Amino acid sequence: EDVAADDTPKVLLCGPHRGGKTSILKVVFQKMSPHETLFLESTQKAEVTSVNRNALVRFKVLDLPGSTVFDDNTDPMLFSRTGVVVFVIDAQEEPYAEALALAKKIIELAHKINPKISFDILIHKVDGDQFFSDDHKTEIQRDIHSKLTEELQDKVDAQISFHCTSIYDHTIFEAFSKVVQKLIPQLPVLEQCLDYLITNSRMEKAYLFDIVSKVYIASDPQPVDLQSYELCSDMIDVVIDVSCIYGMTEDGLALASCLGSDAKSSCVIHLNNGTLLYLREVDRCLALVCILREENFDRQHLLDYNIKVFKDALAEIFSVSQRPTQSFVSSGS
Repeated sequence: EDVAADDTPKVLLCGPHRGGKTSILKVVFQKMSPHETLFLESTQKAEVTSVNRNALVRFKVLDLPGSTVFDDNTDPMLFSRTGVVVFVIDAQEEPYAEALALAKKIIELAHKINPKISFDILIHKVDGDQFFSDDHKTEIQRDIHSKLTEELQDKVDAQISFHCTSIYDHTIFEAFSKVVQKLIPQLPVLEQCLDYLITNSRMEKAYLFDIVSKVYIASDPQPVDLQSYELCSDMIDVVIDVSCIYGMTEDGLALASCLGSDAKSSCVIHLNNGTLLYLREVDRCLALVCILREENFDRQHLLDYNIKVFKDALAEIFSVSQRPTQSFVSSGS
């Protein structure tokens, strides 16, 4: 398959039939409303979603049908060029024995071909009535985690992350943020730059967002809490909605160019708990959204200067990531 052969970072999306794989892609990357996904046909053949916003946010997601057979005849290229395997388990389809057996098979096969591959298990559709309590979600996650690690014990030393997700709230975006971050080799540098930014600007938290999907591609090293991510994500919606009302733009892509054309473009939203959200466009389709206390917003010119320094650092990271790979290879034998 030519998709398997090209060198764009890849995510492999797999899992049992009707688990919600295609719905996830449509909601996160194609702005489909979660309710519309009920009418999606079952995936019959592998489908590719390409995301190419800028030098950092550039990858392909290969959506494999539930009927895909994984065995010794599987094309090794499928895994050798893949950065992350995302395995979707339908939380409403208990017991999970069949799904876990398939996950184990894929993890063992993929890890044998490419030991660098990461795995993200999405315990998906935790939006039914039976999942009203967080305790129940935690219990299911713990159960699946222990069963899978038990099965793989001593056989595979793989990096496996677990997430409880739903397309009806922000959890799927948060989980996919973590997936996308694994495809960005410059992530440690980005996090360090954001850390300098929040320290020198007395911010509480900063996120670097892909405006179109609302996936965050980096955050400062402080722990992320879902609520702060939700607030920042909603702010992007508000900015896009207001822009559409005033006829400036139709979608996030156009918003990126419209905000990008004005270097001073910014937006401030005051919350009722003494904090505020500050949004600045920093590159094509990339926005910096910061959370800070109102009393620390007293010298906005200094804040803007620090953001400009961050923007310059970002431009430098971009230029490095766009150089031909040969420049990183030593000339020695």
